[in-house]
Amino acid sequence: MQGQEAAVSAENLAVMRRTAIDCQIRPFGVVDQRLLGSFLEVPREKFVPAGFEPIAYADIEFGHPLAGGKGARPMLMPLVLARALQEAQIRASDRVLDVAGAAGYTAAILAGLAASVVALESDETLSRTAAANFESMGLANAKAVCGPLAEGYAAGGPYDVIVVNGAAQQGLDKLVAQLAPGGRMVVLKPQAAGAAGVFLLRKDGAVVSERALFEGAGKLIPEFAAAPAFVF
Repeated sequence: MQGQEAAVSAENLAVMRRTAIDCQIRPFGVVDQRLLGSFLEVPREKFVPAGFEPIAYADIEFGHPLAGGKGARPMLMPLVLARALQEAQIRASDRVLDVAGAAGYTAAILAGLAASVVALESDETLSRTAAANFESMGLANAKAVCGPLAEGYAAGGPYDVIVVNGAAQQGLDKLVAQLAPGGRMVVLKPQAAGAAGVFLLRKDGAVVSERALFEGAGKLIPEFAAAPAFVF
């Protein structure tokens, strides 16, 4: 009986994955067929927090608890992530740095689009989980690295694309420095009334331009939060 239930569950999840693409991601303006194909191939239920597998494709933002009670690592809603990745215009030859990607879902999507992906995560447990997920899926071009998020991972750069999985108020300078000429970064930034805007940063020589893309939902990444202002 348990085996039959597992088989039905997997079948239902596959249907939900297709439905999420057709009813959430496509209507949000995502038309890149390579990107849609990668979303179809990657089972999101493998990457959500334990116990949330049945609602892995709900249009909500999950949070992976961080060690030591340091908050939660946000996992972007599929439609926000898909639109942001489309704007990054990822090519098959690109080297990508995925920042704060929790258990590796974004990196797994990117592995189907780019030449190589480094998944940088500061939480050791999440980084180990990401590495195990990559191995179980046979993603030889995805590498999990544990380290401070704001430091980036210079050893794997320079990067054609950097993806920041959540909102940042400060601390992006070293990441921007690791972009290759013509490199792109997608990141969310907090806006008024609890909203978040998705931005594209592009590096051309010594000049870094920034463009607002669209309004989305995304929680603040604790490591990129501004220091509390001192009040007299």
